[in-house]
Amino acid sequence: MSLVKNSTIVVAGVLVSNVLGYAFHFIAGRWLGPEEYGAFGALMALFLMASLPAFALGSAITKVTSRLYTDHKLGSIAIFRKQIQKDVLIFSCSLVAGIFIFSRFIADFLRIDSAIPVCIVGVSIAFTLLLPVNRGMLQGMKKFKALSWNAILEGISRLALVVVFLYAGYGVNGALLAYGVAYLIAFFSIFPFIREIKVTDNTEEPTEMKPVYMFIIQVLFVSIVIQSMINLPSIFIKHFFSSEFTGYWTAALNIARISMFTSTAISLVMFPELTGAKDKESKKRIFYLALKLVLFTSISMAVVFFGIPHFFIRALYGPTFLGAAPILRWMGVAMIFVGVLQLWTDYYLARLK
Repeated sequence: MSLVKNSTIVVAGVLVSNVLGYAFHFIAGRWLGPEEYGAFGALMALFLMASLPAFALGSAITKVTSRLYTDHKLGSIAIFRKQIQKDVLIFSCSLVAGIFIFSRFIADFLRIDSAIPVCIVGVSIAFTLLLPVNRGMLQGMKKFKALSWNAILEGISRLALVVVFLYAGYGVNGALLAYGVAYLIAFFSIFPFIREIKVTDNTEEPTEMKPVYMFIIQVLFVSIVIQSMINLPSIFIKHFFSSEFTGYWTAALNIARISMFTSTAISLVMFPELTGAKDKESKKRIFYLALKLVLFTSISMAVVFFGIPHFFIRALYGPTFLGAAPILRWMGVAMIFVGVLQLWTDYYLARLK
């Protein structure tokens, strides 16, 4: 029952957060139009691919924190946070520097006139990599209410910032910057909820980091496989097709992702529950319950998207995006498999030693 109860809490937070996130995309899409929104969509796909280490990092932090928290080792969690945060800062600076160096090449590949949007993506990634440090702590400590509120705050911040930046005339650059700064706001807002994490005993030993990084590599590999299926097409479509068609593709993809609301929330709750379970039968029971929930919600949404795609396109993006309707029909079906695959990989990763 704890899985269902906690899933409900996280689903509520994820639902509100994603509604705000979709409002961000709908405002950006209507404001920018299909062509500029296509450029934004390709850059967002680049951003999501480059920020994949954030997901892997969050999973690892959640896993370690869950085990330490179960054993009431708050001091060890504090030491672990210092260890991982230092390494994250070094890695993020290196990644941002690499993006800056190759920004002109990336802009040319995406057929974008300026390298500035690519540089903004690089800065935003640095913010993105910081957030999982604190958010992973919250999830590992099973503070699901705080986790939900933090996700909502991130969505509110992003929505407010994009309205300000777009109104100020910053266009695609403003939309990208709003997306990244919201991560930084969410990062700092978590500290009050984890203030009990502090070193209380000088005899506490630091966490062995080698297994942690091996786990991160495993998660990263799985994430690359899944997210490549979702985001890489946007990058290549922008290169080979028109910006207008890329805008249609991005709109359809974002609407289809609505079906991922529940499956993402269920995975977030399932992961620490599996980590804390002591026997294989308990782990399987948790997984099968989560699988039933994911299948029910994703199949239901696929049926709706296939039946009335024009309704969603017109209501959310406006009539200028109606060319996305045929794409949306099959995007909804694809999200069934993506949701199940994501759940199964989380189950596999939670079982790793």
